[in-house]
Amino acid sequence: MKHAFIFALGLFTVACTSKSGDVKDLNDILPNAKGDYAQKDSVVSDNSDTLKRYQKLFAEVELQLDSISVYDEDLFPDRVGPEKTERYRMVFGDEVVIFGKWKFSDSLRVSSALFNWADCFGPNCKSIRIGEEKNLQRNAFQILANDTVLIYMESSTKLDPEKWDVYFENLDYELDWNYRLEQARSGRVRWFNYVDEKKTPLKKTVI
Repeated sequence: MKHAFIFALGLFTVACTSKSGDVKDLNDILPNAKGDYAQKDSVVSDNSDTLKRYQKLFAEVELQLDSISVYDEDLFPDRVGPEKTERYRMVFGDEVVIFGKWKFSDSLRVSSALFNWADCFGPNCKSIRIGEEKNLQRNAFQILANDTVLIYMESSTKLDPEKWDVYFENLDYELDWNYRLEQARSGRVRWFNYVDEKKTPLKKTVI
């Protein structure tokens, strides 16, 4: 799979297995985590060249980017050993989007990060199982996970899945996410994966 760039925030529970095998216990990961959690990309809104480059990317999906800056609050995936972290705060008119992207060494670590986050998501530590539809927070959000990357997006208004799909494809991300979670503002989480590049709902796991 080809990869390029992107951004993040908080989610969920699952007491079952992922596509790559059993979910590894979080305690088995933390002692060996070697990621530099303090490292941050220095994208700032007053850098006109950088801003213009991002504006061009988003203009292709009909989104007008007004500013972009580093989002400096730690999120759950920052604590579980990502090889690379990107976190941004983007302003599109009246909409503010928090974007987080974490790159891991393999699919097992991605799944571990996702499902441990799902076990205690957000300040209220809500949990959710694969396929379960429930509200986790007030703001809209999406979470996408493939074999090496975990992406989080949050907005106080809405996130258009189709526009973001085009954005990711323009960055050489293929439509083959292992897990995709979508929640509209004040709505309920919906789970998806991709079969032959077709977005497919995931049913609730029965344990």
